[in-house]
Formats: sequence, structure tokens, C-alpha cells
Amino acid sequence: MKTRIVLGGTSLLLLIILSQGPASSYSLSDMGNSYASILAADAKISPFTDEDLAEHQNLIALLTTEGFTIEVDGIAYPFPAQLKDLSLEQTADESKLSFTPEFMDYMLGTVAEAVRDPETDITLLEADATKTSRVTLEGVLKDGRELVPALTKEMIIGALARSETTTQGVLRKVEGKIINQTGLDLGPLDLLTEGKSSFWGSSPEREFNIRKALNERFNGILIPPGGEFSYVEFLGEIEYAGWKQATAIFKGTQLEPTPAGGVCQVSTTIYRAALNAGLEISEHRSHSLYVIYYQHFGDGLDATIFPGEQDFKFVNNTPNYMLMVTQEEGFKEAVIRFYGEDDGRSTELYGPYTGANQTDEVKAGVGAPLGIGQIAWKYLITHPDGTVETKWLLSDYMSPAQQHRGETPGLLEY
Repeated sequence: MKTRIVLGGTSLLLLIILSQGPASSYSLSDMGNSYASILAADAKISPFTDEDLAEHQNLIALLTTEGFTIEVDGIAYPFPAQLKDLSLEQTADESKLSFTPEFMDYMLGTVAEAVRDPETDITLLEADATKTSRVTLEGVLKDGRELVPALTKEMIIGALARSETTTQGVLRKVEGKIINQTGLDLGPLDLLTEGKSSFWGSSPEREFNIRKALNERFNGILIPPGGEFSYVEFLGEIEYAGWKQATAIFKGTQLEPTPAGGVCQVSTTIYRAALNAGLEISEHRSHSLYVIYYQHFGDGLDATIFPGEQDFKFVNNTPNYMLMVTQEEGFKEAVIRFYGEDDGRSTELYGPYTGANQTDEVKAGVGAPLGIGQIAWKYLITHPDGTVETKWLLSDYMSPAQQHRGETPGLLEY
């Protein structure tokens, strides 16, 4: 037998319950100031008395003066509570203070509406499936988020059990979808992986070039199975195509303004996505000088390009078509995502290793101790058949790199 009491009115009014079965709920706000005990018909349950409520008095006082707060992403959603919003459940072993179902639903519904960020989809309209090419698409792909009411309710109940009046709301991501209306069988377009980089601190001209590359050159590139992607090919003309002058590296060590300066930010981000997807990298070189913009999300994992001299290329070695989607998210973060068919492969990147934190394993892996301008990563690819391929990625700069002194290298995670 379990008895639920709804607390209300100007005092804690308790009724006599003489029946067994499901928990009962009572509204006591209009029943005056009289006071009684609960006597259970089940002999195993002791009388429900004043002392049973004593352990909850402090919490009741807090809830009716300060209310209950649900926090989501640092934002507080406070809910003033009255006695009529509280309930007490009594079993043979314990009594629990909680909220009435109506007040619980009110809190959850209010927070859910406030934090909901709807997802948006993109639609593929036209595509050339015979070669690596840009598709015609409509919309902007964006993941959304929503509150998970059941888990948030558990968090609320857990907080009350600990006599706490604040808890965290639980969110879940709602992924935007890719809708294929091309009439072509492009296979599943599920999220495979992503790459990220930060261009915080860039000049306005460099920021302009990065956004132009993301939006106009590399969003919506479709790569057939076995097809190769060339960054320089899709970057296209830079002399007379509306690019701004921004600093770039020339002849190894010279910094000079050039049209489209800064677009290596995007090639670097695509390189990181390709690594995370376990794709076959067919052409790659790191920058000749250490670039501070590439410290975040994989220090030392960068890819330089220059039309006519250096390209970045990879091969789609997945079983089906792969779609590249580019976005700017957060605070000046470039994001590249690949969508396609997941064949079960996985990757791991451990680092960054520099001269200040290298180990014997690193020295053996790259073949020599790391110098002041070198950064290494241990790269593992687990193939669909379960075999594990180990590679060492080494960036060799002509200028000193950030030394990760005292840092223990770990698994790269976003």
C-alpha cells in the first residue's frame, strides 16, 4: 500500500486512509486548519504521524519560499511553489516529498518550450553522380535540441530526495536530415564524421575569405565511391573572383597579402574531417610555418594549399556516395561534416606530441626525437574487418611550434 498526500492550505492536513491499492491524491487547500494522522489498514505499515513529516520541513520551507530551479546550459528557470504543488508519498519503508503531477508537467512543459531549438533540413535537388561535383541544394542543415522530459523528471525527483532545490535539465540533439530529391540513388546519407577549426582572432579580410570558401565553394560537394576530391579544383579562381587580400605564406617563410588569404583554414578543416572518417589521403602537406589559428581541435593537424603549387586531396574509399556539408558554428568555428554509408570503420587520434612531452613510443613511431618545430599524432584506423592500422602523422614547421609542456596527450574529441 502507498499513500500520496497533496499538501495544501494554511497547514499540513492529513486524512485517514483505510483502503489498500493504488496511491491516492488529495487536494487539501480548502479543508481548513484541522490536523489528523493516517492509519493504514495494512498492519505492516505504521501510522503516518507528525514525525513522518518532520524530515521534510526544511525542504518544504525552501520550496515554498525560494521555489525549485531547473538549469539548462547555464540558464536558470525558477518555479515558485506553493503547498498545493507538493505531494508526499508514504510506503512501509519511507516517505518521499515530490511535486504533484500537474505541477511537474507545468515545469517540464515550460522549460521544454523555452529551450527547444528546432532542427532544419536540406534538400538535394540536382546532382551529377558520375564525378565529384557540387550538388544543387536548398536549405541549411542544422541540428536542433529538445528537452528529455522523462530524464529531467528523474533529475528533479533525485534532487528532492537529496533535499536540493536545483537540478539540471537533460537535453538531446535532434539531427537535421538530408532529403534526396535528385531522382538518383545516392545511398544512405547518414552522418559519418566531422572536422572543426577555429578562426577566432582572424582579420576581417581573412574571416571574409573563410566564409566565402565555406558557403560558395565547398558546401554540397558529392563524391562518388572511389572518386577523388581536390581542394584546389573546387576553390577555383582566386585572382578576380571577389576574394579579399589577406596574409598568406610564400616561399616557406615570407608572409604577404594575397587574394583568398586564409582559405587554408577550410582545407585544414576538411583534412581533419577526412582523418576522422578514415579516408585515403592522396595529397597533403602541413604549413611551412606554425599557424596559431590551428591550435584548437587538433594542434598540428593542418593542410596547406596554393593553386598551381600545392593541393589537398583525398579519395572516397567508403562503399557509397559521400556528401560534404560546410557550416560556421559557435564562435567563429568552421565545421565540415561528411554524410554517407557507415561501413563500420572507426578512427582514433592521440596527441598532440611535441618535444616537450614526447615519449619513447613517439620517437620510435616517427623515427627520431621531435624537434622544436614538430608536432606528432598517433593515428589508428580500425577497418570493418577488425584489423587496426597504425600511422604516425608528423607536421614539420620551419618555426617553433606550441610546446605542450606538462600535458598528457590524449584522444582527440570534439
